[in-house]
Amino acid sequence: MPDICVVHLVRKKNGTELFRIFLESYLNHQAGTEHTLLIIYKGFSGKSDVAAYENLLEGIPHTCLFLSDIGFDLRPYFIAARKSESKYLCFLNSFCVILDDNWLLKLYTHIEKPGVGLVGATGSWGSVGPGPVTTQKTLPLWKKVLRPLAWRLVARYLKLYFSPFPNPHIRTNGFMISNDNMRNIRHGFIFAKMHAFRLESGKNSITNQIKKMGLNVILVGKDGLGFEENQWHLSNTFWTQTQSNLLIADNQTRRFEAADSPTRSFLENFAWGRAASMLRSNEPSGS
Repeated sequence: MPDICVVHLVRKKNGTELFRIFLESYLNHQAGTEHTLLIIYKGFSGKSDVAAYENLLEGIPHTCLFLSDIGFDLRPYFIAARKSESKYLCFLNSFCVILDDNWLLKLYTHIEKPGVGLVGATGSWGSVGPGPVTTQKTLPLWKKVLRPLAWRLVARYLKLYFSPFPNPHIRTNGFMISNDNMRNIRHGFIFAKMHAFRLESGKNSITNQIKKMGLNVILVGKDGLGFEENQWHLSNTFWTQTQSNLLIADNQTRRFEAADSPTRSFLENFAWGRAASMLRSNEPSGS
């Protein structure tokens, strides 16, 4: 059995088009290293309910895991880890699109290095918790529509579970981790979107738990280079510059790509703070 299992999540609510787009990218870009493919069918009633998806997969070796449509992406990932015998797991959510050849090899090259516990295709310093960026850019929008008491409760909750900016974390749209480390992540119930947010970017996020194990967290670009968290803003991957070094795209990277200039500036500031302004000031005119 190969050391690597690629786990792709398919939600019934999303229909077949997203899966077709992902599969096309999977077939068009060689992984670069041997692996198995596990498809998580989330929210389907059984084999008879996935005929259209299995037709698209015809001729592609894979296994299936059927799960109820409870919780968010991360809950199925932890279930898959418990059932898998592979040494490493690469998780790709429903919106992922692979952008380059040898994409899996590029991730694997870094995750197998001594002292590395987590690698991802995108990362951010952003936080929904208290801080200069969220306070000025995001939270006032909530304050306008929430009553003062409700606002105080929300602010207290965010302060309790989220660190202020900068808050480095690997985004869970596409990441790679050893099965042993994945099984050791404490995650609790993941039934609400906020639970998923907390596990991705909260004080007890997957990133922070890996760091508490004494392991490094690396962002990997299309160029195959690994970026330490203090260099993520220079990687030209997520919500910055042209995103031309992006290895695996998703709905949020496409959101940035399609956005107008003010929206791009807002998203860059959220993800990278003052570093975003410095990057923009160094861009050549007309870019």
